[in-house]
Amino acid sequence: MIKAVFFDFDGVLTTGPNAGITMSENFCRAVPGIPADQVLAAYRHISKDVNLGLLADHSAWEQVCSSFGVQLGREPINRILRTIPKNEEMFQLAHSLRGRFVLGIITDNGAERMALIREDLKLDALFDPIIVSAEVHASKRDGSTAIFDAALARAHCKPGEAVFIDNGRKNLVTPETMGMKTYLFDESSNDIPALLAWLREIGVLGTPSFGN
Repeated sequence: MIKAVFFDFDGVLTTGPNAGITMSENFCRAVPGIPADQVLAAYRHISKDVNLGLLADHSAWEQVCSSFGVQLGREPINRILRTIPKNEEMFQLAHSLRGRFVLGIITDNGAERMALIREDLKLDALFDPIIVSAEVHASKRDGSTAIFDAALARAHCKPGEAVFIDNGRKNLVTPETMGMKTYLFDESSNDIPALLAWLREIGVLGTPSFGN
């Protein structure tokens, strides 16, 4: 019996494919004229350290700014961190599951960024636990089960009692090996009906509506 449903954040609860792309696009809106792919490349050099909690989000984006000869204050960097394309349909699904399942988030992300977003979107009112890689110093694709173990422990369930929805194939390898039920979500098509059909197949949803 399924007890917990875990969502990835970027690419599932948002319509942007990942945090790096979303933040790079935000940077380009704040600093026009710099190609987004160059910004993303600069960020990717340090994103692993951010996601593992070895480098703070603000420090990372100060480094990116410096590489382009740009200076931004705390508030502009906060906007880079916290501005996200929210996936309203996925949040609607989560609300429909509230009260019947433990709802959680498992995300490779910086701690500062997620703290801002948690406040903006009131995530803690809907999702508990929220497992952030920078806080547990482990990622979804580091070859260990640590981040998933943390989520399962907080949800008080076994791997076979949990579902994990992510938009990255590599992020699903470890939870599948552990015995979690996994779903590869395509953020580019945002095919919520296909996800709902799968959730019905595994018994999370009943009749074809969000409310059941």
